[in-house]
Amino acid sequence: MAHVLFIDDEPDTLFTLKKAVELFGHQASLASSGEAAIQMVISQNPDLVFVDMNLPDMDGLTVVRRIRKGAVNNNIPVIMLSAGPEIDAAGKAHEAGANAYQLKPIRLQALLDTISKYVP
Repeated sequence: MAHVLFIDDEPDTLFTLKKAVELFGHQASLASSGEAAIQMVISQNPDLVFVDMNLPDMDGLTVVRRIRKGAVNNNIPVIMLSAGPEIDAAGKAHEAGANAYQLKPIRLQALLDTISKYVP
C-alpha cells in the first residue's frame, strides 16, 4: 500500500483522486495549498506526491523546490500536474526537481501506473 499526497486547489479533483487510489488499497492525503502540503510532506513522509502547477498561495514549482530542500526524505517522487500545456512546463518541472509531468485530467490507469512505477 502506498501513501500518496495530492496537492490541488480544486476540491472535486482532490476527491476524485483520493477515491480512485483508495479503491485500489492505497492511502491518500489531501492538501489544497502549497504551504499546507509542505508541512504534510514533512510530518507524514508520503511515498509519492502529486502537485498541481497552479496553487492559490504559490506555484507548484516552488512547492517542489521546497519539498526537495526541507522534506524528511527529499527523494520522495514528485509528479507535477497541469490542466493545460504551458510552454516548456515539463522542462521547468524537471528543473525544479519533479520526477515527471502529467496533464490533467489524469486517467485512472495512468494514475495506477505512476504509483506502481514510483512506489515498489
